[in-house]
Amino acid sequence: MIYQDKTRKGFTLIELLVVIAIIAILIALLLPAVQQAREAARRSDCRNKMKQLGLALHNYLETHSVLPPSAVAKGLCSTGVAASNTLNGNGLVLLLPYLDQSALYNQLNFSLAFDDYGAGSAPLPSGGATSNADLVNRRMTIFNCPSDPGPQGIPSSSSYMLPGGSNEHRTNYDFIVYRLTYNNCHGWTSRAASQRTMFEDGSKCRPRDVTDGMSNTAMMAETRQACCGNGANANWGGRGYTQIGLSLSGVTPNRTTRNSSSYPGGVKDFAPWLGDWNTTGSLHVGGLHVLLGDGAVRFMGDNTDYSIRLNLDRIADGNVIGEW
Repeated sequence: MIYQDKTRKGFTLIELLVVIAIIAILIALLLPAVQQAREAARRSDCRNKMKQLGLALHNYLETHSVLPPSAVAKGLCSTGVAASNTLNGNGLVLLLPYLDQSALYNQLNFSLAFDDYGAGSAPLPSGGATSNADLVNRRMTIFNCPSDPGPQGIPSSSSYMLPGGSNEHRTNYDFIVYRLTYNNCHGWTSRAASQRTMFEDGSKCRPRDVTDGMSNTAMMAETRQACCGNGANANWGGRGYTQIGLSLSGVTPNRTTRNSSSYPGGVKDFAPWLGDWNTTGSLHVGGLHVLLGDGAVRFMGDNTDYSIRLNLDRIADGNVIGEW
């Protein structure tokens, strides 16, 4: 007679818990590596977007023999920018034909404002339902860093909201400008060469003006969409009060604020807001990307010396830039 052992074998509770613990440890070890790989891919994508912007700028230069201004403020300068709360259009719109956006560019009317939906708050010319604001009030991925989740719009209660606008989409990339230009226009031509940046409202910069060398001068830099405790950075299509562009030397890169109650909307559950308008920064760890005049993109650390940042801002100060 054959006897069979009918005892059923399986995992004990302790064995099951050990297996679960091992799986949890493996996940904990692998997750940071996966996140780092994803961020590396996003950072590479961000870098490539800035390279595309650099190529667009050089194509614009080849076509027009001059670099574009950072702001298209037609008809506004004689009335005073601070009083009108606007700088009108962002110079980024001039790059649209070189970013495969010719169809959108051809619909823009450069005799109208870029940031007013309504029936014309003086001194802006009325755009009505077909104003430029209707065309530029959309997200453009070429101007957005994939590491930055937003928020993209300015709350409607903000004093930095463009007149009549709604949820203007932020740009993570903007021109390097002379910081103290939010309350005056067309100062580039009258400014001393040693004080000039490559871009400004009404600027007419050519490579011959950049005597420090194109590889030693910054054209553009990154910023965060979540800005600011004081002021606001620009949307890609239009500019408002203080939304003049970026300065590497004006404010320490990635200087943030948690006093978000000072920002309209009182957002408190987001990563720290940049503390001031005109501030460079990013959500990459440790620094931000900078586009140089020769089209190269380099990563700048948060602790880069002020003198280096100042020398990168200016096109003809004659100073030697140190290692960074």
